[in-house]
Order: sequence, then structure tokens, then C-alpha cells
Amino acid sequence: MKRTVISFILILALLFSLTACKKEKNFEYCEIGIVLTRDFELYDSGGAFAVAYSDGKTIVGFTRYSFVDCEEYGFLSTFTPLKFAEVYLGKMDEVNGIEIERSGDVPYFCFSRLTDEGAYFYMPTFYRTPYAYFVITFITPLQRESDGRVEFLEYASSVYILQEYLQ
Repeated sequence: MKRTVISFILILALLFSLTACKKEKNFEYCEIGIVLTRDFELYDSGGAFAVAYSDGKTIVGFTRYSFVDCEEYGFLSTFTPLKFAEVYLGKMDEVNGIEIERSGDVPYFCFSRLTDEGAYFYMPTFYRTPYAYFVITFITPLQRESDGRVEFLEYASSVYILQEYLQ
């Protein structure tokens, strides 16, 4: 009897520890999703992004360019994510010396910007779904650049297209 009670308590503790270790959560916008930590919450970006999330250190902002509206922005609906990143970068003011890099299939580039609130590190990443292009931009204070870069590439590798849009 004593062994049964101890076994039950151990199994219960193991179950609680397994669910407590799951610190990730899926965040979805339109037809794309990303896996972030549970610390992220909806963030008011003041219209800079269609939707944004923050954990207090990092902002993750989503921008969607539907293929229907691509001409308005100067994009063709036939671009690969890499070509989309190249054209997107060409439309920015900070193009001097910025090069597009890749992490797996995800093109991205990095830059810093000084604002009234301080200096920030930006990493836009680029994706293509059957209906739109997405830019997921990661932003953190400049002093977190090296840690942020590693963290952001991990998040970027978790981006997925929702199953119902793959048909």
C-alpha cells in the first residue's frame, strides 16, 4: 500500500513537471504561426505591425502583404522569400552595407536604429505562403544584439503555415 501511494505521488509529480516544462506557445496570424515562449503577450505596436507580441525584452511583429495587393507595394506575387527580402531591403532607407543572410530556408537581415527611446536591434525575416508574403520582425534593445540574434533565429525556424492553408 505504501509503495502504491509513493508511486502515485511520483507519477503525479512527473506529470506536473512535464507540463510545467512546456514553456512554448503557438502564436498565429492569418495563415502563419510561430512558436514563442509563454512570456509573450499581445503588444500594441501603434500600427507599426498588423499584430505584435512582446515578452518585455523582445517585440515580434507580423506584417502581411497579400498577393492581391502586391502591386501596390511594388512586389510581384512570383517572388521567392529571398527575392522578396531583396526587394523589401531595397525599399528601406538603411540599405548601406546591409546584406541578406539565410538561416535554413529563412532569409533575414539585421540593422540597428536609434529612436527617442534608445538604440534597437532589428531582424526582419521573410516567408511566403500560398496567399501572401509575411515579414516577421524581431526587435530588442541594441545591447541584447548577440543574444537576440541567436534567440530570433531559433524563433524564425519555428515559423509554420497553418495546415488549412496548405490545401
